[in-house]
Amino acid sequence: MLLLEARQIEKSFGDRVIFEAKKLEVFYGDRIGIVGQNGVGKSTLMHVLAGLTQPDAGQVNWYGSTALIQQIDQGEEAAETTGHARRMWGISHIHSQMSGGETVRLKIAAALEQQAPLLFADEPTSHLDMTGIRQLEESLLAYDGAVILISHDRELLDTICTRIWEVEDGKISEYKGNYSDYREQKEKKREREWFEYEEYRKEKERLTQAFTETKQRASEIRKAPKRMGNSEARLHKRKANGKREKVEKAALAMESRLARLEKKEKPKELPSVKFDVNHYGEQHGRTIIQVQKVTRRVEGKTLFEQLSFSVRPGQKVAIIGGNGCGKSTLLSMIYSQADGISVSPSSRVGYFSQSLSILDENKSIWNNVRESSRHSDTTIRTALARMLFTNDEIHKTVSVLSGGERVKTALAKVFLGDYNVLLLDEPTNFLDIPTQEELERILLEFPGTILFASHDRKFIQRLADAVLCLDEEKLTLFSGTYQEYLERKNKPKRGREEERMVLETRLTDLIGRLSSPKLEQAEKEEMERAYRETLKQLRELDRE
Repeated sequence: MLLLEARQIEKSFGDRVIFEAKKLEVFYGDRIGIVGQNGVGKSTLMHVLAGLTQPDAGQVNWYGSTALIQQIDQGEEAAETTGHARRMWGISHIHSQMSGGETVRLKIAAALEQQAPLLFADEPTSHLDMTGIRQLEESLLAYDGAVILISHDRELLDTICTRIWEVEDGKISEYKGNYSDYREQKEKKREREWFEYEEYRKEKERLTQAFTETKQRASEIRKAPKRMGNSEARLHKRKANGKREKVEKAALAMESRLARLEKKEKPKELPSVKFDVNHYGEQHGRTIIQVQKVTRRVEGKTLFEQLSFSVRPGQKVAIIGGNGCGKSTLLSMIYSQADGISVSPSSRVGYFSQSLSILDENKSIWNNVRESSRHSDTTIRTALARMLFTNDEIHKTVSVLSGGERVKTALAKVFLGDYNVLLLDEPTNFLDIPTQEELERILLEFPGTILFASHDRKFIQRLADAVLCLDEEKLTLFSGTYQEYLERKNKPKRGREEERMVLETRLTDLIGRLSSPKLEQAEKEEMERAYRETLKQLRELDRE
């Protein structure tokens, strides 16, 4: 069932075309994700489709009521549209004292309650923790109608979406499937563009060289020698002219083919960032960060108690948990080396906090990053390019930057700074998906140690090789990927109990056999190895 159709719509700001689309349709059951870099017009497109903003050209038709979940910073109201009449549900008086997460939950609930056939959601995961995001996923999957969604949460887009609309260079392109399907199709499209460009380049070079050589050959066809008689000269001239005409004709044909050759633009390609490991220095010792029996209470609430863990050189540790569980507090305590926390003397710690306090408002992006970096200007420019700053933009003063641009600048200042340990508090907040993916690539190449707090499941899965969850009763550092952590966490309790019984039985048997005085040395060493391995497995099971 058709719920919305847009025909020949356009929207511009001044001379800049934000987007144009010949035809967009939304049917019952659709789950459509709108993606693109910050500033390309995703929210503007949604507002046009939702009827909040009029297009400069074209028409949008609705076949049923709509509901809208606005971004948290776009007014404190949840809204419903019925036909062409919009009713605003004023809730600002209710949530004026609420946290960001509570406000978002209220907006989502108010929009879902309308049960409109078409739901628009603009960044509904902002300020939500993992539990809130999973609840939102379940609601959107079960929604009785169609959903059009803007989100920087790739896991959400993978779970929810059946189609992707990409806004890029003023055009709206449609891809079937979820976000991962879209990325795969984009990569294949890119590979095809590179192939076509290389074929175009080779053919152009071949035709250009052939044309040049042919023209040279035509000019070198010799005139009649001076000593040649008149009749012989005339005959030679006729033959030479004939040859020259043929050669010039061939040259003209090549020139014509060259002119008709369909031009292929070279695909855009960002340079890769290469960190000079010599800048970071060797981190000595088996432990870089040691946390021993640390307790933190805030306003009568215990965030964590008797917390102990250690971080090895080069580890990338994800700190996860619900809003208010103490993730930011823990990172701040590590940075200040609070009581019970020690950092290796060979470590130089860089700290990205959500306050962005490391930025100098009166300096440019370039000067903010350059002043604290030991990297070459080329490496810095490359890294800023990968964070999607143009050569002109890097000279903008921080005071005029958007929230997302400030975050990118602060992140670049940290990972390009003279640090070999990074503490990152919600580094993907306010970043669009392309920038998130570039940040992932950069941090994966970073040769030092990273501890980061995040709700971004895809980011955690790609980057982390250890996980610390502050929501659990037993606060222990899990060594492994986020997916391995989830598999261990979701392992049936009965299965764990049975596994513990098997391991305890094996341990008891090994202890009994090791006590025998008749054991040969080789057999004893093998049993001791089995004992240590079984004990290790039992301890890991106890930490679950």
